[in-house]
Amino acid sequence: MAERRDAILKAIKAAHKLHLDLGVRARLERSNGGRVDVFGAIGELGATLMFQPLDKLLGAYVPAEEPGILITTKRPLSIQRFTAAHELGHLYMNHQSSLDDQGILGRAPFSPAKGLALQELEADAFASMFLAPAWLVALIVRRQGWAPERLADPATAYQLSLRLGTSYAATCHVLERHKAIKREQLKHLLSVEPKAIKRALLHGHEPPDWRSDVWLLTDRDEGLVVEGGRHDLFVVQLPENSSAGYLWNFDALKAEGFALVADDHEGDTARAGAMVTRKITAQASGRVSRAVTFREQRPWMPEEALKEFHLQYELRGPEEPGMWEPDLMRVLQAA
Repeated sequence: MAERRDAILKAIKAAHKLHLDLGVRARLERSNGGRVDVFGAIGELGATLMFQPLDKLLGAYVPAEEPGILITTKRPLSIQRFTAAHELGHLYMNHQSSLDDQGILGRAPFSPAKGLALQELEADAFASMFLAPAWLVALIVRRQGWAPERLADPATAYQLSLRLGTSYAATCHVLERHKAIKREQLKHLLSVEPKAIKRALLHGHEPPDWRSDVWLLTDRDEGLVVEGGRHDLFVVQLPENSSAGYLWNFDALKAEGFALVADDHEGDTARAGAMVTRKITAQASGRVSRAVTFREQRPWMPEEALKEFHLQYELRGPEEPGMWEPDLMRVLQAA
């Protein structure tokens, strides 16, 4: 048992050291949030990262003079990221080769129970700590202005999972592990299906595929880089001074190919001087990386804006078959 606890401690220290070596924490704190770039970390360590439509495996690690990591394309981005972090753990801790099936998703990463090879125990713990360290959870919570008790709310845990880039279930376990929620609160969170949370956010709109994620974006997300799936939905909720003639202009979203599927106002729209909340729902329609700016302006004075809201988005997931794109670009440039 002591040997297994030592293995977990070793993995936690390794994840912390790699964060320091790659400047992960400093970068995310400067940008006031964002996900840990696990694919980029694999490239930084000199391994080749490939994506293929694997049937029975989620991923594999092959040690060599030029090590390789293979990730399935048949799972959502959050699972691809966790698998990549697991294989990164093998790489960084100099493990033997490993073929990893979906068993890595059902294991408790910090349980010292018997029956699991030490290097798999280490890779599990490394992956969890690398993707969702306590300092990153705290950074996101602070940026969003969430009170501590809100972390026990399924809707909040779901939005946290999107910003961490981890699955809803994994994020619930992260919160319990970091002592942000209690064991009974964890059980409640896990009893709620993500589809129910998405349905509540969409207020009657039925997306073509419920596997797409639904982001709730507010003025707290100013400047955020949204890293999601190519068919994700975005509920943008911003205060609007419509009684003074100022309206948010979302034409930039439509120009970028998003479909606006809902547009509502919440609040006292009849009272002069009252602030209301403008709430639009938009759906992405493909793999794209861009930036967009929304302006709150009077329609008859479009050159002047009361406020602006800036958003960057990288809608790539799940990753497609082939070499990871930045690796491929480096190879082509070197040729």
